[in-house]
Amino acid sequence: MAHNLFRGRMAFVGHVPWHRLGEAVASTVTAREMCQAAGLDWEVAKEPAPGARIVNEQRGLHDRYLIMRDPVGEETDAVALGMVGSGYEPLQNTEAFKFFEPFVKGKYAKFHTAGALGNGERVWVLAKLNDQIVIEGDDIVDRFLLLSNSHDGSGAVSIRFTPIRVVCQNTLNFAMQRGVGAISVRHTRNVAQHLAAAQTTELKRVIEKAFKEAGTVFGKMALKTLTAEHTDTILEILFPRTEHQKKHGLRPERWGRIKHILDDDTVTPSRTRNTLWALYNAITRDEDYRSSRSASAEARLERVWFGSGHDLKIRALTVCRDQLRKAA
Repeated sequence: MAHNLFRGRMAFVGHVPWHRLGEAVASTVTAREMCQAAGLDWEVAKEPAPGARIVNEQRGLHDRYLIMRDPVGEETDAVALGMVGSGYEPLQNTEAFKFFEPFVKGKYAKFHTAGALGNGERVWVLAKLNDQIVIEGDDIVDRFLLLSNSHDGSGAVSIRFTPIRVVCQNTLNFAMQRGVGAISVRHTRNVAQHLAAAQTTELKRVIEKAFKEAGTVFGKMALKTLTAEHTDTILEILFPRTEHQKKHGLRPERWGRIKHILDDDTVTPSRTRNTLWALYNAITRDEDYRSSRSASAEARLERVWFGSGHDLKIRALTVCRDQLRKAA
């Protein structure tokens, strides 16, 4: 995937997001308006790929298809986003946005951010839910759901729990014991109907259960005091030292950055500084804002939400939960 924001556009509600991208829209925005504001009011279609074989003459099915995006702006031709099999069914952007519409109308959630990456291969919608997770005092976590949809055949439609810590705007990922998303819907026949069914029958219950569990886990992490040795043990698991570093008593640069965050009063409140919660947040903050080979905000967003950054945060949470179990 290209590390760029699709046509340089996206939309957000409220304060400028942590990634510093997008154009502001009104908090009363509807699903259709949010889709339009993000520049995503286009459709995709399946077309037989060049050289594709017919596998079912009666149904006119081929073995390979291209997912073609409508021309946008000055484009004159449709753009190929990926190749898929005959059973793949696209989910249009408008359908993805509609998923949140009942929650928005019922004042259970508000649209927050929306956009796409590359040529439109990856589309996302972030919705902010009512209520918050209070860790301690003014250390508060806002509750978000992140819906992502790929148009290149690389994955299912996914909805993930993506809390954001208010004090320093670092994004967390919360994986329930049996999976990383509230729901995952494959791109098969009636994908839009399956998504709507998940929304109407089960999702609110799953959401509340997941965030209740998140609040419990985060709260326990905030009560778990760490020594310097404990901190190094966790960092060693996540960011192992090389044999050379071990031999010479050296520590990775990343350890230093994370410990610097722990000592920063603006992002690590003193009352939870020496806790597992503080360390977890320092790790996630470092991942959100660290420099990389591609230092653009678009590249960081892709990495943190959909790439190696997302995977790291899940690993970090798993390690922290393991530490809680050992201490129990």
